[in-house]
Amino acid sequence: MLSQTREGAIPASWAWKKIMRFVMIFLAVAGFAALLWPSHPATTLIAGGSNITVASSVKCNPDVEILERLEIKKLLKYTRREIVAQLTSDPLPVTQYIDEPFLEGVPQAPTPGPDETNPEIDGCSIPIPVTLQVPRPPKQPDASHIAFGVATTVTRLNDSLDQFAHWAGYTRTRIFASIEPEDEEGQMDSVRAKADLLGINLHIKVEEDNYLNRYFSLITLLEENMRDDTQWGCIIDDDTFFPSMPALIDALAEYDHTKSLYIGSVSEGIPQIAIFGMIAFGGAGVFLSRPLLAELTAVYDICERMTFTGDRRIANCIYQYTSTRLTVDHRLHQLDLMKDASGFFESGRELPLSVHHWKSWFKADIPKMSVISELCGPDCMLRQFKFNDEWILTNGFSVIKYGYAPPPGDLSMEMTWEPHNGANTESYLHELGPLRMKDEEKVSYLLADSVVEPSGAVRQWYVKRDSKGDEVLELSWRKQL
Repeated sequence: MLSQTREGAIPASWAWKKIMRFVMIFLAVAGFAALLWPSHPATTLIAGGSNITVASSVKCNPDVEILERLEIKKLLKYTRREIVAQLTSDPLPVTQYIDEPFLEGVPQAPTPGPDETNPEIDGCSIPIPVTLQVPRPPKQPDASHIAFGVATTVTRLNDSLDQFAHWAGYTRTRIFASIEPEDEEGQMDSVRAKADLLGINLHIKVEEDNYLNRYFSLITLLEENMRDDTQWGCIIDDDTFFPSMPALIDALAEYDHTKSLYIGSVSEGIPQIAIFGMIAFGGAGVFLSRPLLAELTAVYDICERMTFTGDRRIANCIYQYTSTRLTVDHRLHQLDLMKDASGFFESGRELPLSVHHWKSWFKADIPKMSVISELCGPDCMLRQFKFNDEWILTNGFSVIKYGYAPPPGDLSMEMTWEPHNGANTESYLHELGPLRMKDEEKVSYLLADSVVEPSGAVRQWYVKRDSKGDEVLELSWRKQL
């Protein structure tokens, strides 16, 4: 016979029901929280005393020095891909369509593992190289018929030599620099030594005057130093960059240097033109033919007293005392673009003759961008490759995937920059149109570093920055054997 429960005791079946109900509620709440709670991959502190953390999803051991150079604090993903550069002398379009994937859905070879002969073959590497056609580098150009003038400081000149080396190194052109008398002990000598090492024919003149007067004095400095074969004088800013000296030489050959010519580019923004006028902006390069330099030197003392400054004084001197007017070459670019100029560089258009403001109005490491020229010449810069997985490589600048990809053949430029001085979309059409709105869903890996290896290969690191952690894409370029 079953025993009876004591008066007031809780039945066992009721207690178990209570416990099971609590367990079910706990599991439901925990499951709901798991769905809502932000998930982060497990991370470990990288070896070597660094403060860099690496997500467990990274299947290799990235180089700590490289990560530090890239300013990575938390690494979520690291991908390597080798590119075989097939050099050709045949004409190539600026944008090529590649009928194979770049980062997604690449056919897999056997799963890579550590390789003693090549430690970079590991879980971060896409094992199959991609072959891309690129231009064969041109012969070293002779630019002895062009002389450049720049007004700056010795410190800024020293910082500018690396970028000058890309277009002026070993080309026989000359750069005349007007410098303030601020030289510290030996600083000027070290700048000259560095220029010699880089193959830059640099001439320095120390002048006790303000920047704007020294800028205008470049006219006489260039005219006084004309050689028999000099055809052009060009006044630049210390952050003016010419991506391709061969292209610049070819462009100037389209003009008659025996005539009085004033060649340059206006601002990309109409408000800037409204403020400064229809003048050649020095950041894009102000090209003055030899006859015009002679005319300006003859009236230099009069124009020197003008109240206009900088480029405006040059323009007004030309307009007031000669019959020459501005010839606009739309391939030269002042780049008055604020904050984000990626739309300009990713446009897939012809390589610009000049760019400016790349370390002030917006940030783009032009010297690092140009490193790829060591492998396939200056025309390799910004060359675009569109893959069938919708990833786009703009060589030396970015690897992107649009959220709203423009249709095939679309020539519009993404308007990524912020308007300046009350500008609107129409303000930029005269130089940059057609335009389209900014793609807020675009995924971007931007170039962070690039080096030439002793073997002649070029390594590029593109980084996708995010507050949750960064992703690194390393591209290794080598010539086809």
